[in-house]
Amino acid sequence: MSASTDRSVRGPRAQSLLDEVMRRIEVERVAVVYKGDSSLHRLIDRALRLVTFGGMQTYLTDYVTTIGRTIYVPDDWDRTPPGRRWETLEHELVHVRQFERFGLVGMALLYLLVPLPMGLAWCRARLEWEAYAVTLRCVAELEGIEAARDPSFHEEIVRRFTGPDYGYMWPFARAVRRWIAGELATIERTLAVH
Repeated sequence: MSASTDRSVRGPRAQSLLDEVMRRIEVERVAVVYKGDSSLHRLIDRALRLVTFGGMQTYLTDYVTTIGRTIYVPDDWDRTPPGRRWETLEHELVHVRQFERFGLVGMALLYLLVPLPMGLAWCRARLEWEAYAVTLRCVAELEGIEAARDPSFHEEIVRRFTGPDYGYMWPFARAVRRWIAGELATIERTLAVH
């Protein structure tokens, strides 16, 4: 199998993509830190358990979080397949750019409060959508367009937007599905050009 046809999240192409993004992260002086080493993230974990009524219980173990120029990863990050790490880091670098654009205070206000902290958190939904659009592109690039079209993958994104993962930020599942469909159409047009 040639590198161009290697669709595995564990293969040499995935490792090459991960190595490339890690070089960019180093050049850009973005830190990657384990969440377990952060008292702030242990506090955030407890707060999320409270505000989601126990719905979010895996913040420390299953989620990567970016604050400013630091990407916080779960303690078992190194056991995650290289392709998944690459896809995730590309997503998180979108958040690094958002922090650069809005600043720490601006990003915190937009992400956590506008217009509401839960239920109708439109700004959080749009900020996350900007990053999930990159995730879709990365999945298409590494795993192929069929993987990016996978309905179960789409429903996982919908669940994250509408469920406790992001504090029930956007209750309109159909809107999230439309965002996914629109982004997929753009990706497919781009692939057709290449």
